Amino acid sequence: MKELFEENQRFTQWWLWVVLISFPIMSVGPFDDNEINLYYVLIGAGIPLLFYTFQLRIKVSTEGLHYQFFPFHFKAHSIKLEDIEKFKATEYSPLKEYGGWGIKFGFGGKAYNVSGNKGVRIHLKDGTNIMFGSQKYKELEKALKKIKKQ
Repeated sequence: MKELFEENQRFTQWWLWVVLISFPIMSVGPFDDNEINLYYVLIGAGIPLLFYTFQLRIKVSTEGLHYQFFPFHFKAHSIKLEDIEKFKATEYSPLKEYGGWGIKFGFGGKAYNVSGNKGVRIHLKDGTNIMFGSQKYKELEKALKKIKKQ
């Protein structure tokens, strides 16, 4: 299995991290009795730590496209080359089309994305459409074209 493309993405939006870092700050006070509630602190610290672990991994090999949205997927999922009908690198609206970033379901199908508004839309032979957000969306499309011609 020869790899032609690999990309690992994380949530890097500055505005998201401002919001996430505010959780632990707000969790330590002020409170009426000048007590710190341990549950608030754990949750306040846990939410940013959880987002820090999120990672979208995309690979293209001679066998097809492999993707993993860690920690939701513990192992990579694969789309076989013969199951792909067509694909296109494109700009899209994550909010309008899918309701935001992450693993999303919209009228146009499913989306895996962590930032930005560019990606590759994969149309499968069974009628399923999947959008893969990518900072290297043209390179991803190029790798898919290369394996599709083989």
